[in-house]
Amino acid sequence: MFLTDLRARLLAALWTLWAVLLLGRYFRQVWRLLSAGPAVWVPFLRMVVDSLLPVAALAALSGAAVFAGSRFLRRSGRARPVLLLLPTAAAVGLLIVLLAPERTPVGQALSAGAAAAGLTAFPQAAARAAGGFVGAGAVLLAAQVPGTAVIRLLRATPSTWAELILYRTATGLGALAYLVFGLAGLHLYTAAYLRILVGALLVTGAVWLALRGEQRGPRVASSRTSPLDRAGRGDAIWKAVTLVALVIALIGALAPEREYDALWYHLGFPRLWLERGYLTDQPQEYVALYPMTWELLYGAALSLGGPIAAKLLHFTMLPLLGLLIFHTARRVLPRTSPWAAVAFFVTIPTVLWEATTAYVDLGLTLYAGLAGFALFRYAAGARARSWLLLAAVQLGLALATKHLGGLILVVATAGLFLFLWRRDGLRRVVGPVALLVAVALLIALPWYLRSWLATGNPVFPELYGLFGAPPDRWDAAADAALNRFEAYFGRPRTPLYLLTLPWDVTVHAARYGGALGPLFLLLLPVLLLARRPRTLPLVLIVLAYGALWASPLSNFQLRFLLPVTPLLALMAAAGLGRLAALLRAGRLSWARPVVTGSVAALLFLNLPPFIPLHEVDRVGWEGWLTHVTRRVPIGVVLGVRSEENYLGLAVPSYRAWRYINSHLPADARILTFSGGDNFYSRRDRVWVNAPQARVAVWGSPAGAERRVLQALADLKISHVLVDKTELATLSPASVAIAEPSFRRRWLALQYEDGRFALYRIRWEEVAHAGP
Repeated sequence: MFLTDLRARLLAALWTLWAVLLLGRYFRQVWRLLSAGPAVWVPFLRMVVDSLLPVAALAALSGAAVFAGSRFLRRSGRARPVLLLLPTAAAVGLLIVLLAPERTPVGQALSAGAAAAGLTAFPQAAARAAGGFVGAGAVLLAAQVPGTAVIRLLRATPSTWAELILYRTATGLGALAYLVFGLAGLHLYTAAYLRILVGALLVTGAVWLALRGEQRGPRVASSRTSPLDRAGRGDAIWKAVTLVALVIALIGALAPEREYDALWYHLGFPRLWLERGYLTDQPQEYVALYPMTWELLYGAALSLGGPIAAKLLHFTMLPLLGLLIFHTARRVLPRTSPWAAVAFFVTIPTVLWEATTAYVDLGLTLYAGLAGFALFRYAAGARARSWLLLAAVQLGLALATKHLGGLILVVATAGLFLFLWRRDGLRRVVGPVALLVAVALLIALPWYLRSWLATGNPVFPELYGLFGAPPDRWDAAADAALNRFEAYFGRPRTPLYLLTLPWDVTVHAARYGGALGPLFLLLLPVLLLARRPRTLPLVLIVLAYGALWASPLSNFQLRFLLPVTPLLALMAAAGLGRLAALLRAGRLSWARPVVTGSVAALLFLNLPPFIPLHEVDRVGWEGWLTHVTRRVPIGVVLGVRSEENYLGLAVPSYRAWRYINSHLPADARILTFSGGDNFYSRRDRVWVNAPQARVAVWGSPAGAERRVLQALADLKISHVLVDKTELATLSPASVAIAEPSFRRRWLALQYEDGRFALYRIRWEEVAHAGP
């Protein structure tokens, strides 16, 4: 007993030393802040309080609503679909009132009260949020119909409501996307036809519910084992952290879209497809041939509720992933706190940021997680073939969401192969593995076939050295430029660097375009103390995927690591549980609440107001973290600030494109130095970094004016939108189109603000001057 106590205390002391060293290094900005004196840290604390107070109030209201709802469902004894729709219907009714705040007495009273409280843009904010909720809700409810059909077709038998909701929703969204794909193939990808499709599915679902009534369906656990009560009493802190994180993410999702890739193609392309009625190929955009399953869904959301509906659609992946993590913890790691695992996941800074924008990474992560859980059920032997097919469907949808799904498919296939080989022998491996891969590839095939037919490369622009591409679309110079951009992330792949990669990704997160926070590196080493850890399969999966992520097949963007973050959260929660057991064995029970409270505090430090504290390497503008949420946009969501004012500050080129949309003719074509703003532009455009624009911009130094003009004429450019900040960084005489002499002679200024200037090309002067 003495030796056991001594060993436990020694290991606890070593972990404490590790925690002090790691956190002391990680939170260097805290010491810098304190050393700067009250003149610096007092405004910082004021900003934190101003940001978190409204969030805390909303979280308290949300917590009360969740508590009341859970009590209601628990007393009902069964999660009847009709009962679940009642609060939804009530919420929709309220939103309809808010949609027309000037047309109803209640709406007028709300608007008057809001204006008196300083919420001058409340009607606009309320209408924006209401449209978003209605649009996203309609898409999610419509997806339940094809999702149910696919699950029944596969004869899968989810054993709990959690499994049913997860697989029906994720599979249904994928099936709905392919129904929309069919409309696009018929040139019917318009707002009207998308609304008809969603409406038809909603009617079908309502009729099905009416006919079936309350027949069958898995029962909700009794009050003693309800999912909201299964965790121990000490989980209240994890529930609170989770709720605050979800509220912050929801507020961000209700703000107008401002993120680069979302405006560029996740929303920019669907808006263009809706205008033209089909999926257009845009050769000047190298992302045009990416898999676009989620973008099809975003088009449906846009047609029903605008861009906020698309953002909310992606936001819903966060609570769904939380549900998956909770359910997995209960089933795979029964001694681990499921709420701790959920809290660890939802507070990952980059995960939280993803939930506020219309990207696709959380959808990809959900498909990856559901595929892994389905393979786990397959290994358990319950209706084995149906769960194998369900896993294949999820993998196919992951591959149809992003090229990164290929890495997920490789890991899943290798894991299944090794498991079956060990359990059944080599002869019985080929069939299941071949079925998994074949179904997954068949589901994703349309997107890769589309890319291959257009360029000869199924994964364009990746693997250009292997497949090549049409020279008028992509070439070695363009590929080299893309490789330089990807090389910006991480460091060179030397053996020493790869060995220290976990430390580097955590502590020097700015190099990777995102942040995980310090908790995983803090808690995962504790798992090494277990002799036969139940987390070993999770560790092997993370290592396998991490090896592919760190290989030349991928790049070091932290977003590309998100598919394994649910596993990291489960492992970290298991590490915390193991640490608690270690303290108990060392008779250090007094330290357990200290550790729990410290870990909870670190989770709160992952939230937006505290993000500057994570910038270990920040010096001026160097070491700046990206793909994280810095401020909670509560002002624009409540109506303190107008959408116009918010976007004018958040998207530098927004005001310029507003001018272009309202003043330039419909056939204008813009050569633009701005990017990541396509959703707000309503005119045809060519980015200066597109291969087609190289001759007109970067390939023509000062003195090559005629060459520039000819290239602009070939591209049918009528106007040039110039980023004055970027022009100021160019070397003198390096680019002819940026020279003052070129602008004076051939360009006429039409619009200018602090950042951008719009010029009309004086083609009449060019024609008059002659060749």
